Amino acid sequence: MQKRRLGRTGLEVPIIGFGGARIGIGSTQEIVTGRGGPRWDEAVKIIRAAYDMGIRYFDTSRGYADSDEKIGYALKDVRDDVIIATKCQTRGRKETERLLRQSFRNLRTDVLDIVQLHSFDRESWLRKALSADGALAALKKARSEGRIRFIGISGHNPYVLTKAIKTGEFDTVLVPLNIIEREAIEELIPTAKDLDVGVIAMKAFILAKDQIFSFATGPEEIRKLYGTGPGDQAERILRYVLAHDISLVIVGFRTIPEIRKAIQVAENFTGLTEEEKKIFRFGELPPEPWCRECRKCLPCPEFIPIPTVLRYYKFFKFYGLKDYPRNRYRALSTRANVCTECGECEPRCPYKLPIMRMLKEADEILKEKHP
Repeated sequence: MQKRRLGRTGLEVPIIGFGGARIGIGSTQEIVTGRGGPRWDEAVKIIRAAYDMGIRYFDTSRGYADSDEKIGYALKDVRDDVIIATKCQTRGRKETERLLRQSFRNLRTDVLDIVQLHSFDRESWLRKALSADGALAALKKARSEGRIRFIGISGHNPYVLTKAIKTGEFDTVLVPLNIIEREAIEELIPTAKDLDVGVIAMKAFILAKDQIFSFATGPEEIRKLYGTGPGDQAERILRYVLAHDISLVIVGFRTIPEIRKAIQVAENFTGLTEEEKKIFRFGELPPEPWCRECRKCLPCPEFIPIPTVLRYYKFFKFYGLKDYPRNRYRALSTRANVCTECGECEPRCPYKLPIMRMLKEADEILKEKHP
């Protein structure tokens, strides 16, 4: 499998990595309904199969139920041949130190290759983590003791992640990238390249912020964004992501056939065809004005979820989706029709968007029509 350099870590990584979220047990409801992650023996087989087929980067988190325990057990005898990355979804120093102790134990290792501050989607969370008594201090202390090799950050908000890597504190960044959630290509990925920060893509197959479907099996109008010609949908999804200036993509595998398919795609990947670039609108971003969902406009006095409304507005205007954004918009408990045009949101927007006008137009095109 092709390898790429993971930024200034200097690590050479196969372009497909193992995302550990889906092999965790999950909630009690998932266990009862059978929709949780695979049980111990099956999970260990899946992890080991990934290793045997050439995957060397394994990503997990203390927040993924027993995912890290399964990975630690499955890879204990090949520890020196793999890269283990985990995450701490904590903001303060003391709780991060506690999570690190658990991670070392569960992953059965004395040294973690990469530890990432996890799910940093708001600037206030980043400021807390970077403070003298924040999570980063705990990671830097562990690194100085030789127990962590590199420090990364993850999240779903490229605006915040760009600010984070500009501090110079992070060696890697983990961010969603797919045909709809492509905001990272505007500033985050170019900035990471300039700073030699390794970029790891995630959520290639799902709409991260909606968390409700797979691009391979979801609504037909969204599946069509990847093309409707002959060939495998999963292959097209992975090819789109791999064509970007990233180091690797982690995939949430739950079966061995899924691993086999992803590796097959990676082994044959040499770039997109001109036809694929046209279908994917590769490298394109929505025309201005469009919302990056940085959340700086919030809070709204009327409780309008402004970034969410403008997200569905973007889906309708740029991607040509109709039913999906309308259905999602109509399910919101507070919609843009209650906007009083108080104007509090617009001065906060770092992109100087005409938010009030955009909300009005969004409501007009997304609302349910009544006689």
